[in-house]
Amino acid sequence: MAQSLANSVFEEDKQFIAPLYGKANIEFVRGEGSYLFDKNGKKYLDFVAGIAVNALGHQNTAIKKAVEEQMDSFFHISNLYPNYPQVNLAKALLAATGFDKAFFCNSGTEANEGCIKFARKYFDRKGEKNRQKIVTFINSFHGRTFAALSATGQPAIREGFGSMPGDFVHVPWNDVAALKAEVNNDTCAIMLESLAAEGGVMTVSDEMVAAINSLKKEFGCLVIVDEVQAGMGRLGTFLGLQKHGIDADLVSLAKALGGGLPLGAVLLRQKVADQLKAGDHGTTFGGNPVACAVGLAVVNQIAKPEFLANVEARSAQLKAGLEAIAAKFPAVKGVRGEGLILGLALDESLPVGNVIAAARDEGMMVLSAKGNVLRMLPPLNVSAAECDEALTKLEAAFSKAAK
Repeated sequence: MAQSLANSVFEEDKQFIAPLYGKANIEFVRGEGSYLFDKNGKKYLDFVAGIAVNALGHQNTAIKKAVEEQMDSFFHISNLYPNYPQVNLAKALLAATGFDKAFFCNSGTEANEGCIKFARKYFDRKGEKNRQKIVTFINSFHGRTFAALSATGQPAIREGFGSMPGDFVHVPWNDVAALKAEVNNDTCAIMLESLAAEGGVMTVSDEMVAAINSLKKEFGCLVIVDEVQAGMGRLGTFLGLQKHGIDADLVSLAKALGGGLPLGAVLLRQKVADQLKAGDHGTTFGGNPVACAVGLAVVNQIAKPEFLANVEARSAQLKAGLEAIAAKFPAVKGVRGEGLILGLALDESLPVGNVIAAARDEGMMVLSAKGNVLRMLPPLNVSAAECDEALTKLEAAFSKAAK
């Protein structure tokens, strides 16, 4: 269908794209570093980063080089043949995390589906077919395919889609007693995010981590950690579970891993991999060589100690500034988060959407999380000067929105 030059991109979008997103009235034409530019030349500090995808900002040189070099070889050959882009990325991920095997897919929800299937297959192959139940958490978010949606602790986003896969139980976040009441000899896995970002920027407590590790040891269940948003350096360690000491058997990765291309991964302990056979799971596009070449360029930058030290330093800088903002505006109930997933919890007097719109007017992109929480996901290589700029713009946005 021919494009009408008289219409704006917003009108064209409404005409041709399924109405599944609430989209801002902005047409971006270019990104550079931590900034986006719209068609009118306005510059925006990007603290959304493609929802934690653009962990290295826009136009990263190593990513662009990796794409060009791999495309000179081959774009795609399928998973029927081994290839070095996959092998090299797997080696880098396993070296950075201490896991034993990797499986590549296309997205976070697929990575979580893989974790769920591998966990259940593990016990089935061991002859423990009763081990089906997976315990997850209220307000968690694990994706939008059916099993990942069943694991997600938000009933509203399951509504209207019919019956869901069974044997998922949701307990309140950081409620140790509730978790202990659900885990038993029939439990397949405990599944959690290392930081529940979509659910309200909720940090896992030390008590909950201790309980998870203890229950795993007592009942022999597996532990699945969803690192789709909080992994890949975002908490200041390569994986969020490394920061908290969670004893995981399966880990899901995506978002930042592909540097802007569709790429997900499951990391497995050897004991789980030993129970898998050819044909148990698969994907046509997963582990695409171009995406894996980019993934290696991403991992090689993020895994450096000095890179992760910058994440911690910028986190401390932003937290201090956010605490100062919270002290000035009564509607702010508190600062949340770790590393460079940070949030401001707001009371009902100030809808988070009003602050997001005001920040956009100031030339800054931020987003929301469940529970009227303002969420910030800057690039992991954000500078100190850019963090100062963000705090200035955010304070101006609160001054405007709180009137």
